[in-house]
Amino acid sequence: MHFKTAWLIALVGLAFMPALGFSQTLSQVYGDSLTKQAQTIYVKGTAGMTTFDSEAAGSKETRNTSEMEFGGWMGEKRIMGLKVGHSYHDVPFELNQAHSRTAMTDVRLLARIWFLQPSVGISLTEWDVTSAAAPAVGLFATGLNAGLGLIVNLHQGLVFNADLMRVQSLRTFDKLERNSKLGTREDADAHFAFDLTERIVDFIVGYRMRRYSVTIEDSTFRESSQGAYVGLRLGYYF
Repeated sequence: MHFKTAWLIALVGLAFMPALGFSQTLSQVYGDSLTKQAQTIYVKGTAGMTTFDSEAAGSKETRNTSEMEFGGWMGEKRIMGLKVGHSYHDVPFELNQAHSRTAMTDVRLLARIWFLQPSVGISLTEWDVTSAAAPAVGLFATGLNAGLGLIVNLHQGLVFNADLMRVQSLRTFDKLERNSKLGTREDADAHFAFDLTERIVDFIVGYRMRRYSVTIEDSTFRESSQGAYVGLRLGYYF
């Protein structure tokens, strides 16, 4: 019984595969220039030098950093998409022996409206700061994000992307029980993407900025980071 069911599912899948493949191929070949940039699935990795300015750590430091993102676009015209971005930064501040660790994950549902890409989603943040004397910050926060992106095809094989996102924290869990509350986070990113191959590999060069704050009892500490980066995006249409 299970063997027959498996064969039936396989035959149905094979029957629909040509139609799905043909519609995606039509979209890829005959779609406008921006539709061709909306890959069915992709993964992006970047690395660069980032400067961290931390009031909670009481210092400033420049370190090598990396970030990852994966996502994709759905349907023949690919007007709806989903992406997940993750960053983990482990920063020792040499001037005062403080240490900061941040892990941020943003899940975003996107839409394509001509050259604009609005988005909404959820965000998770974990942040720990240790000074030379004792732990200063220890929290885990959940929240909602909203953003607006811009994509412009400057030339064949050259695309400009810009993106602004705002994250509003809804709930903060204070691991140190110091009545901490994570403030609003604002991210900005701008980059150029160059085709290394016609469909699969893009080279990326860009600049990103981030700022947020934390309130501990009656004191507010502001954090910021910024820096240039390079990277690769691997994408595929199916």
